Amino acid sequence: MTMNDKKIAFIYCVNNRELYEESVRYVRSLYVPEGYKIEIITIEGAKSITSGYNEAMKKTDAKYKVYLHQDAFIVNKNFLYDIIALFEKYPKLGMIGVVGAKTIPRNGIWWESTQRFGKVYDSHTGEMKLLSFKETELEYEPVQAIDGLIMITQYDIPWREDLFTGWHFYDLSECQEFLLAGYDVGVVRQNVPWCVHDCGIASAENGFDNDRKKFVDVYGENVQRLNKTFLPLVSILIPTYNRLHYFELALQSALNQTYENIEVIVCDDSMNDEIERLISKYTCKYDNLTYIKNPVRLGQFENDVKLFNLARGEYINYLMDDDLFHPQKIEKMMNYYLHDKNNEIKLVTSHRQLIDRNGNFLKDIVSTRRLFESDTIIDGKMMADYVLMSLINYIGEPTTVLFRKSDLDEPFGTFLGRKYLCNVDLASWFNLLAKGKVVYISETLSYFRIHDDQQSQSIEMQLNGIIDFAHSIIEARKKGFLQSDRNYELALKHWLDYINRFIDEILNNSEITEIFNSNISDRIGEIQKYKLLMETEYHKLVQQLKRTKYDFNIDINAENNSHAMILRMVGKNKKVLELGCATGYMTNILTNLLGCEVSCVEYDAVAAEKARRYSNNVIVGDLNNFDFSQHFQKGEFDVIIFADVLEHLYDPLDVLKRVKPYLSANGEILVSIPNIAHCSVIAELLQGRFPYKELGLLDNTHIRFFTRSGVIKLFQDAGLTIKEMNRTVCPPEQTEFRTNLNVFPQQVADYLRSLPHADTYQFIVRAGLVN
Repeated sequence: MTMNDKKIAFIYCVNNRELYEESVRYVRSLYVPEGYKIEIITIEGAKSITSGYNEAMKKTDAKYKVYLHQDAFIVNKNFLYDIIALFEKYPKLGMIGVVGAKTIPRNGIWWESTQRFGKVYDSHTGEMKLLSFKETELEYEPVQAIDGLIMITQYDIPWREDLFTGWHFYDLSECQEFLLAGYDVGVVRQNVPWCVHDCGIASAENGFDNDRKKFVDVYGENVQRLNKTFLPLVSILIPTYNRLHYFELALQSALNQTYENIEVIVCDDSMNDEIERLISKYTCKYDNLTYIKNPVRLGQFENDVKLFNLARGEYINYLMDDDLFHPQKIEKMMNYYLHDKNNEIKLVTSHRQLIDRNGNFLKDIVSTRRLFESDTIIDGKMMADYVLMSLINYIGEPTTVLFRKSDLDEPFGTFLGRKYLCNVDLASWFNLLAKGKVVYISETLSYFRIHDDQQSQSIEMQLNGIIDFAHSIIEARKKGFLQSDRNYELALKHWLDYINRFIDEILNNSEITEIFNSNISDRIGEIQKYKLLMETEYHKLVQQLKRTKYDFNIDINAENNSHAMILRMVGKNKKVLELGCATGYMTNILTNLLGCEVSCVEYDAVAAEKARRYSNNVIVGDLNNFDFSQHFQKGEFDVIIFADVLEHLYDPLDVLKRVKPYLSANGEILVSIPNIAHCSVIAELLQGRFPYKELGLLDNTHIRFFTRSGVIKLFQDAGLTIKEMNRTVCPPEQTEFRTNLNVFPQQVADYLRSLPHADTYQFIVRAGLVN
C-alpha cells in the first residue's frame, strides 16, 4: 500500500463509547495544516490491543498514525503541526510519545526507571494532576519506552500480537521493535502537557505480571544493551593487597550493582597469586571486569593513581578491597548526576555503615554519624570548612564517594601538589569541593569494614593524618576554603589542640615512645615545622579578630540600635554586671558617661584586657560554667546586661537562673537577642541556604536561635517577668544577606513581608524578678 504523507489516522481500541466520543471531540478540534486530512479508525471488540492496532494499521494508507487510548484527550491545538514538523525534520525518528523512560529497569517496569522524561495530566492515583518527569532540552529525548496512552508513528512496524495477547507491555514491545529496526523512539519536548489521560487508578491484573516476564525474556538482552548506550560509564576501581576473603566479597558487591553501565578494574598489589587464581572464575563470566597483576608492588598511592589512569568511565568510584557496596549504590548516586543539568554537583556521598571483620554492624562513630535525615545538597566549600574545622572526615573514605573523572585535575590523593600519606581521600575530595556542590544521601550505600589489619589504626598513619590536615588548613584559602577568619581560627585552634594531646599521649606512654622514636622519628621535624607555622598563624589571626569583631562605636542616642537602647534603659549611677563585655565598648559609656560602677565577665582574655581600660573588675570566665558566688554577692546589682550574649551560650536558661540571685529586689535584666524569624532568614531557607556570617542574625558563633515566642518562654522558664519588649527593625534588603524578595512569586513575597516580626532584627527585653 502506498502511504499518503498528507494524512493522519487516529486509531482507537474502544470498549467505552462515552470516553471515546469525548476523545474524538478533542481530535476534531485540532488545527489541521492546509492540504492535510485526518481520519478516525475505531476497533471495537478487539481480543487484544496489539491485534486491534494491527487491524487498524492495515485499514489506512495514512503515513502518520496516532494510537491513543479512549481516555486520552489531546489538548495541544497545534498537535498536528508539531508532530509533522518533527517527523519531517528527523527521518530516523520512528515513534514519539509524551512520557517515557530512557532506561528500563531489569524488571521491565518503565516508570521505575531513574531516567523518566515528559509530562501529562494524569489520574492514575485517583486524582487528576500533573505528572511531570525530567525536562528535555532537545526537540525530542531519545528513549527506550513511551507510555501507550499515545504513540505516534511515521512508519509501520507490526505490533507483536503473537507475544502480547492482552493489554499490557504492548507499548514497550513496540518501542523495542522500532529500536531493533534502527529507528529512534522519543519523548517530545512540551512547554505545557499535550495530553490529559483520565485513566483512573491503574490495575496490575489481567495478566500484567505474565506480560512483564515475557517482555523481559524477549527483549531483556536488548534493553540492557541499550541501557548501556544511554547511561554514562562508571568505573569501579578496586586496589587490592593480600586480602583474599574480603576482596571476593567486595568484588561481588561491585559486580552486582543495579546500574547498567559499569566497568570493574582490579589492580592486584599482592605479594602472592591467591587473588589472581580466584578472579579467573569471574573474568570468564563478566566481560566488564578487568584484572591486572602489578609485576612490582606499587604501594597504596601509586596503585590508586594507576587505577585512575586505567579507568575509561566518565565517573569513578573506588572500592577498597575490605569494604562493600549496597547493590543500588551506583544507580542512586548516578541519579543525581543525571539530573544535574548545569554540572554543579562535583561529589556524591552517603551515610556509610561500619561493619566488623565478620560483616556485623557496628555503632556509628563521630565521622560516620548520619549528617542529615534526608538527601541534602550542600555547597562544597561549606562542607570543606566543616571538615577542616572539625578535623573529621564526614565525607567518607574512597569507597563512599562517586565523582566525575574530568573534575579531578590532580592525581588521586594529591592536594595542591602534595601527595598525602594518610588523608588520600580527603586530598581529592578537597579538590572537588572547591568546584561545586556535594550531595549527601542519607541512606546507607556503603559498608566500611573495621579490622585489625588496617593501616589507619597505626600510630604512623595517625601522625601522617595530622600532618596532612595541617597542610590542608594552611593551604585551604588558596582553594576558597576557610574564607571566614573565624572559621580559619577554629581550624587552626582545633589542629593545635589535637596535636598537643597526641604528643602528650605518646610522651606519657613509654611503649609508644619507643615505637615513635625508632620508626617515625623522621616525621617529628615536619610536625614541629607545621606546629610553629600554625601557632604563628593562629596568634596573628586572634589578634586581628579581637580588633575587628564585637568592637563597635556606639551613639547612645541612636534610635534603631539595640546597644544604645539598652544603655538608655540603664540610667545613671547604677551598679551594673555586664556579661560578655567584649572589648568594653559598652563598658566605656556605662562608666564614663552614665557614671555606673561596672563589673564584667568576658570569655576572651585578649578582649577582657582591653575592657579593663574602663572597669577595675573584669573577670575572664566562661558563662556556661561560671561560678558567680566566687566573685559577687547575692542581690548586688541594679542591672545585669546580656547584650548579644545569650545566643552564644549552650544553655542560656541555666545561665539566667544562676545569675538571677545576684539581681537586687527591684533590679532589671536587660537583654538584646537576634530574631531568627526575620523574613530574610526565612527567604534564605526557602532557597535551601543557611548562610553563616561574621556578624548578624546568623553569626557563625551563634549556638542558640530565638523567635519572639522563644524569648518570652526563656524568661518565663527562668522565673523572670518581662516588663518591656522592644525591637530594632531592618528591611530584608538591608540585612547582611541583602535579600531580594522579588525573586519569589508575588504571593510568596507578600506573605514573607506580612509575617509577624518579618522585619524585626533584634528583640530588646527589660525583665525583673517575679513578685
